[in-house]
Amino acid sequence: MINKLKLLLKKAKSEKKLRYVSCEYVQHGFNVDYEDIKMCCFNCHEGGGRQILIDNYHGEMIDWNKFFKEKRKMRELNKKGIILEKCRGCFFLKEKEWDDEDYINYMVFNHWTQCNCKCRYCFTNEQSDFFNARKNYNMFPVIKKLVDMGKVRGGGEIGFGGGEPALLPEFEPLMNMLMDAGCDNIRVHSSCVKYSPAIERGLREGKVTLVCSVDSGTAEIYEKIKRVNHFDKVWENLSKYAQSQTDDKYKAKTKYIIYPGYNDNKEELDKWFDLTLKSGIKSVVIDIEGGWYENNKYNVPDYIYELLEYAIQKTKDFSMKNVELYDRANHMKLHKEEYIKIRNNE
Repeated sequence: MINKLKLLLKKAKSEKKLRYVSCEYVQHGFNVDYEDIKMCCFNCHEGGGRQILIDNYHGEMIDWNKFFKEKRKMRELNKKGIILEKCRGCFFLKEKEWDDEDYINYMVFNHWTQCNCKCRYCFTNEQSDFFNARKNYNMFPVIKKLVDMGKVRGGGEIGFGGGEPALLPEFEPLMNMLMDAGCDNIRVHSSCVKYSPAIERGLREGKVTLVCSVDSGTAEIYEKIKRVNHFDKVWENLSKYAQSQTDDKYKAKTKYIIYPGYNDNKEELDKWFDLTLKSGIKSVVIDIEGGWYENNKYNVPDYIYELLEYAIQKTKDFSMKNVELYDRANHMKLHKEEYIKIRNNE
């Protein structure tokens, strides 16, 4: 009886929630990158983000108990009102009641760079020789250990970036394992050049959100940005994915990254909207090219602001079911008035 009471008290203590400022990734998440494990992949805010959790990482087995011990230290700082330097100014920080348990329900996989596109804006272009020579490492056994420990939960978000995830040898089994473990909110960024049965399953079961950054409404602009000739195949696969959806959440999405000098006009944007609707997809993502925005966010031309507003209005005109502004586009919209004053020296 005494032992049972102790267990109940221990459980009650672990489930106790405190109110403070933190975020899901500080609490229960991580981002597997190509050379380390970071807290997250967000980087537009004051602190710069991407806090390193494990440096120089290349697929080695992780001591998850030690990992959770380090996460607890970060949570304790947040409880005291101390925000990590790299987290300062991040709009994902929020004040709420957080639990104090050790588990993971936010994961981002960015540990490979192989792709079937050659996008002009890809960060690998700056060191193409290095990234082309890189070898993938296998995260399946590492995550399987975490799953076997009972430390993976649903209710958060799993993300695949990369590189092209469908090219990973472990992608299909990893996806299926995560879905079987209860992960019901998995976001996959894919070029959609290669069709994935696991993505199809996830869309059919309502567990996967697919985001395909086509960035164009014509084959000509697609080839200029992507530097491959897969325009028709991508839209064919997107139509197949759209048909796999059986719920009303419309989790297959096309994405348009505004890329000044390439697709920054209403004509191309209109054609992208038309093809999106024709494919049966009713959800979209809007963003702006990261390198350009970082170099020009204090000097964004009016027509770029207008194009973003035009895109937002088009989603309303077409009654899109789910519309997202990604990190940079959201940042540009939120800080428009402030940055225009800086631009105009006001």
